[in-house]
Amino acid sequence: MTYPLACSERQCARGFTLVELLVGVVVSIICVLAMMAAFAAFEGPKRTATSGGDAQQNGSYSLFEMERQIRTAGSGFTQGYAYGLWGCTIAAYAGGNEVIPAARALPAPFNGWPQSSPATPVNLIVMPVLISAGGTDANGNAASDTLAVVSGNPAGTVFKGAVQATSTSSTLVLDNALGIASGDYLIGATTGGNCIMGKASTVTLSTNQMSLSANDGPSTGMTAATYVFDIGQQPVFSLYGVDTTTSSLVTYDMLRGDGLTTQPINEGIVAIKALYGVDDGTTTASIPGSGVAGDGIIDEWVKPSGTTWSISAIMASQTVAAQAYKQIKAIRLVVVSRSQLPEHSTDYTGGSTTLTLFKDLPAADQYTISTQTQYRYKIYDTTIPIRNSLITRLF
Repeated sequence: MTYPLACSERQCARGFTLVELLVGVVVSIICVLAMMAAFAAFEGPKRTATSGGDAQQNGSYSLFEMERQIRTAGSGFTQGYAYGLWGCTIAAYAGGNEVIPAARALPAPFNGWPQSSPATPVNLIVMPVLISAGGTDANGNAASDTLAVVSGNPAGTVFKGAVQATSTSSTLVLDNALGIASGDYLIGATTGGNCIMGKASTVTLSTNQMSLSANDGPSTGMTAATYVFDIGQQPVFSLYGVDTTTSSLVTYDMLRGDGLTTQPINEGIVAIKALYGVDDGTTTASIPGSGVAGDGIIDEWVKPSGTTWSISAIMASQTVAAQAYKQIKAIRLVVVSRSQLPEHSTDYTGGSTTLTLFKDLPAADQYTISTQTQYRYKIYDTTIPIRNSLITRLF
């Protein structure tokens, strides 16, 4: 039997030489550099794809949310067109305080509503959709618009309820209260072009009588109203705009808001712009039978500006507002979203610093907005019919 030769202590302790270690380090560094180069090359397209996908998702969801609200705008109010409701100035209360008109300027980006400079009281009128032009930014390009959406959500209601003389400051008696439920908000038209809001606490259908919430109406109740309409338990009196400090689409509930904070809807939104689609009674050669005022056909798209369609012009009087409502048949809305992450400086060179919106329309109806070349933008453009306005041809 043979045994291996015993090694010396020096031979048994022998490891890598310094040269071998240096070679190993150099090879490792080369491998790391190769991997980092591959990662860097992959990161650029990944950032582009991810940011573009985020912008697409944010833009499409924001457009969906606004479209959903605008399509139902005016519900619960439409039948009041011939009874002094449309265009009237809203007086609404919450917690014993008057919240519409607001006693102070609203939070940004709504602090300019409805004029270009903050003013109190901040009014809102009964119109399905109102557009306040955003003016211009620091570069002289168009700034984001602000939209107001007004609608109700009654479960079911009669055509109108005539206020009876037996009504008091705490009770309301109608000729017909069918469809009104406890907790429903009510809005009444007066002969002076104002609208009074109240809230039904209890309803007795056998007598067409209801008690009113003292915290959700004026001290005189709804005795000044002539006709009352049920607008449900969750009416919408909301403003929509873009917060430029966070690049987010935000909303503000004028009925339930605290006067200080807005509610974010989605991030990555840098602009919303809108046009009115109006029936002006002119003839459209390609549409047989058009040219009749009130035929419901859109004759032109107009900006919310000038002496006719600016927010201040429409809200000048109830008569003007009611006529404008009869003409407005649709809203054309554009939502511009932006990627969250900027591109690497090596991934872009130059590029345009502006975007043109509504490019298919005449130049007078187009807008130019400012952009930053290191970001990617998505434009979402849609036409939203104001469906509830169609009933004004019948009532």
